Order: sequence, then C-alpha cells, then structure tokens
Amino acid sequence: MKKNNRHILFVLPALGLYSFIMIFPIALTLFSSFTEWRRFIPESFGTLEHYSRLFTDQVLVKAFRHNLTYIGLTIVLEGFAGLVLAGIAQYMKKSLGFRAILFAPVILPSIVIGTLWRQMYATNGGLLNALRNLVGLEPLVWLAPPYTMLSVSMVSGWIFAGYFMTIFYASLSRIPTSVLESAEIDGAGPVRTFFQIQVPLIKNMIMLALLVITTGGFKGFDLFQILLRRDPLQSGIVLPTYLIRTFFEHKDIGYGSALSIVLTLVVLIIMGLINFGNKRFVGEVDEY
Repeated sequence: MKKNNRHILFVLPALGLYSFIMIFPIALTLFSSFTEWRRFIPESFGTLEHYSRLFTDQVLVKAFRHNLTYIGLTIVLEGFAGLVLAGIAQYMKKSLGFRAILFAPVILPSIVIGTLWRQMYATNGGLLNALRNLVGLEPLVWLAPPYTMLSVSMVSGWIFAGYFMTIFYASLSRIPTSVLESAEIDGAGPVRTFFQIQVPLIKNMIMLALLVITTGGFKGFDLFQILLRRDPLQSGIVLPTYLIRTFFEHKDIGYGSALSIVLTLVVLIIMGLINFGNKRFVGEVDEY
C-alpha cells in the first residue's frame, strides 16, 4: 500500500463515526419524508404529498414568522446587548465580578431558568406584575399575545447576553492599547472610540455571533416548551416545537420528516447568506 493511501486508514474511523451520527440520520429523514406511514410503520415509498402539504400549512407559516420575530429580537437582546456589555466591561478597572455575574445564567439548566421566569411572568403573584401593581398599573398576561415572543426573547437575552459579552470582550481585549491611546489623543471619547474604532476591528467576530444567533433561533425549543407548555393559541409556536408536536403528538412521521428537511435547508441557506455577506461587505479585517 502506498504511503498516501495509508493515510486514509486514519481517516476512516472518524469518517465512519461522522456518517453514523450525521449522514445516516439525514438520509433516513429524507427517506421518511417520501414515505407514507401508519403510526410508526412505513407503508409505501415515493409520495410527494408531505412536501405539497407544506404550501398549504398555515401553522407552518405562523411558526416561521414567529421564528423570524424571535431571531430579530434576540439579535438585539443577545448580540447587541452583549456587545454593549463587553464595551462597559472593557472600560471597567476590575470587571471580573461583573462578567462572572452576567455569564452565570449560561451555566444554569434550561428547566431551572424556564421555571424561574414562568413564575416571574405569572399573572397573579408574579414578580413583574407585582412591580406593576406598586406603581398602580394593571397586571399583564406576559406569555399571551401580543407579548409572547417578546417575553420568551427577554429570557433568551437574559441567558445569552453574558455569553456573547464574553466572546466580544475577548476580542476587544486583543486590540492594542496604542490604538485606543491614539484615539484618546485625537479627542475621541469612550463611546465614539468604542463604536467607530473598536467595533469595526472585531467585525468578523460580530458576524460569527450573528451566525450563531440566527441558526440558534431556528433550533430554539426548550424555552418555548417550558415557558408556554401547551400553548393552545399557538402564540409562541416556532418551527422546532411544531416539528416535535408533529412527530410525537400527532405521530405524523412523514410530514414531520419533511419539516425536518425544510428546517435544515433554511438553516443552510441562512448560513450561506451570512457567509456571503461577510465576504462581500466585511471582507478581511485585521485581527489582533
């Protein structure tokens, strides 16, 4: 065996594991999406009914619209808030405690966070409505329309703003102090220095965060499931929750598989668009 061919033997175990974990489930899902099922038993293969049903499914349209709303809100509540918090931490003399407190929600289990915030959002006895009562305002049903998506997004922002703050803080810390000193000599204040000098120098990291937030928005399930539970009005239904309900509650394997394929394609398309935007509008940025 040639030396170059011998290297393939070292790749085979990793390739086999990757195929078992990634390629095989995708292939099986694709096969299931073209199959008619009775409960969990396949009956016939070759149907396009599950994909044609996508174009008339109003719940799917609602779930996709909610996903876009959720992503838009989390870009602000997670990404932009994390960026501002990183700037604040950068100008603090001792920011370790500040950063640790803001990062702490990231390590908490989703069930704990969801239960905690569900109690805070409670109409009767919840912390937020108790604060409203103190100033003479009527209580709100936070997890019902039109506040549903905003309420869930606020919880997501509370969790992940500290995560993105940590990422941005690490990038900001790599910028040489000579750059900041030059800006100070030129008369730029802290806010102007941050937004006009520091932020442009970490554009690549900002685009990476945007990619993580966007793709993560299409995978969000746990907070919606815990906070909204059954959600009879479907005021907070998103693609992952609709997918899970289609599979396990309605036992519609074929249509659930079609939804999985569509969700995967949507995520891949968005990843491609963000990558294109990064190359087209950001380009190469000097990294420190």
